[in-house]
Amino acid sequence: MPFKASNSKYYKVEIVLPGYGETPRLSTKSKRKSVAEKMEQALRHIWEDGYYELVEALEPEGSGRGGRIDLPALYHAWRREELDELSRQINDPPLKGAVKAFAETLDYDNHRLGARHLLRLTVDPTGPGLAGSEARVSWLCDPSHIDQCVDYMVDTEGYKPNTVKNGLWGFLSKFLQDRLGTPEARAILSEADRPSEDDRRDVVLPPEALHRVISAAEWEVRMFLVIKASTGIDKSPILRIRGRDIDKENWTLFVRDNKTRERSARIDLPPVAMYALQVLLEDRRTEERAFRLSKGQLDYRWRKARKAAGLTPQNGYEDGVRLKDLRHTFAAHYLRGGGNIAGLKSRLRHNREEQSLMYARHDTNGHSDMQGAAEAMGLELPEQLEADLPEPDSEEDSQLEISEWWFDPSEPPRLPGEDGPEILDVPDRGGLGGGRKGHSEADYREAIEEAGSISGAARLLDVGKSLVRRQCIRHEIPVPTLDGKVPGDSDSEEK
Repeated sequence: MPFKASNSKYYKVEIVLPGYGETPRLSTKSKRKSVAEKMEQALRHIWEDGYYELVEALEPEGSGRGGRIDLPALYHAWRREELDELSRQINDPPLKGAVKAFAETLDYDNHRLGARHLLRLTVDPTGPGLAGSEARVSWLCDPSHIDQCVDYMVDTEGYKPNTVKNGLWGFLSKFLQDRLGTPEARAILSEADRPSEDDRRDVVLPPEALHRVISAAEWEVRMFLVIKASTGIDKSPILRIRGRDIDKENWTLFVRDNKTRERSARIDLPPVAMYALQVLLEDRRTEERAFRLSKGQLDYRWRKARKAAGLTPQNGYEDGVRLKDLRHTFAAHYLRGGGNIAGLKSRLRHNREEQSLMYARHDTNGHSDMQGAAEAMGLELPEQLEADLPEPDSEEDSQLEISEWWFDPSEPPRLPGEDGPEILDVPDRGGLGGGRKGHSEADYREAIEEAGSISGAARLLDVGKSLVRRQCIRHEIPVPTLDGKVPGDSDSEEK
C-alpha cells in the first residue's frame, strides 16, 4: 500500500516481489494516492512479465543517489507499452550520456581527457563522426570500432601512440570494465590493436639547463619547477598541495595521487623543496593551496620560460622539453647521486618495479662501485701498477648554486649573460591570466604551430575549441590539419 514518509509530500512504494524480496523505498513523485496505487500495481505486473532488469534498475546506485531509472519512468513506459525500448536503453544507453556520466566519476586527468577524445571522435558533430550522433554503448563492443578511433588519432591527427594509450585506451579499458565486467572488457580489447609503439621520451636535463629554465620562469612557476625537479612529483599533485599536507617538523609532504588513491603517500622533502613550500604558504591558511595557478596558466608560463631558456628543438631538444621531463631528470640524478631502484620506486610511487627499472641505465657512480666490487673479490690492482693507468674521465658533481633571488616574489625572470643578467618581460595579463583568457594573437599562432590542430591548441591554452577557431578566423591563422587553410573557408574542414 502506498504511504507518505514524514519528510516528503509524495507517496512512496515499498513492496515484496516473489524471488526478489523487498524493493527499495521508491518515490512515485505524485501527491495522489490513486496514481501511487496504479504505479504499485504496475510494478507487480512488470515483475510478473519477466522484466527483471528494469525492476533491478530502480535500485539506488549509491548513498544519496537514485537508480538508473525511477518508478514514474517505469510506470509510463509500461502504460505506453514501451518496456522493450526502455529495457534497450538500460542495457545499451546512448554512448554520449554514458561516457559523460562515467567520466565524471574519474579523478585521473588522462582518462578524463580520453573520454573527451572518444566523444569528439564518435558522436561530436564537429568531429569525424565515426559512430554517428545516435550511437549507443554497444558500438564500442566491436573491436574494429575501437581500432577506428585509435587509428584516427594516431594516423590522421598525429597523436603519439603513448598519448593515445594513456588517454583514449585507458578510458576505454575503465569504461568497458565498468559496463561489461573485467573478463568481457579484456576479451574485446584483446582483439583491438592496442597502441604499442614505445614513444616515451626520456629527456634528462643537465644542471646548467635546469638552472637556466628555472631562472627564466616567473616566481610561482620557479617554485613549481624547484619542487618538481627536486622531488619528481607529477604536475597535478603538486598543484593540489595545501598547507595541511606539510609536516614542517619532519620535512615531509602528503602527496595526493591523481591516478589512484592507493598511490597517495607521505614522502620526505629535500631542503630546497621544503623552503619553496614555506615561501609559497607564508601568510596562508592551512586549507589553502600552495599554488594559485591553473594547469593552463602553468603550461603557458612554462612554454614561455622554456623558449627563453632555449630548450627547443632548434637547440637539440626533440619536440621541446616537457614538464614531465623534470620527473625523468629527478629519477636520473637520484640514481646518479647514490639512490637505488627500490628507493626510486618509493619516491616516484610506481606500481611496478619495471617502471623504475627503465631508469637503471642512469644508475652510475663513476667507477667507484665497480672498483668496490672488484676489491671485494680480491681483484685489487697493486698501487705500483695503478700508477701507470691514466685517470678516467668522470662526471664531476655540479658546482652550481641556487640563487637567493629565485625565492623572492618581486624578482622578475632573467637569464645569465656575459654583460650581466638579461631581465625578461612579464606580460600583463590581469593577475594570473594567460590561461583561460587574455591571450594575444601571437599566443594563438604559437599554440597552433606547436599543436598542429584547433583541438590541440585549445588544450595548450586551456580554452574552448570554438574560441580558438574564432581567433584563427579573426587573425587569419592557418591550421595544418586544414591543409594550411584558415577555419571558416568554404572548402576547409577540420579533420
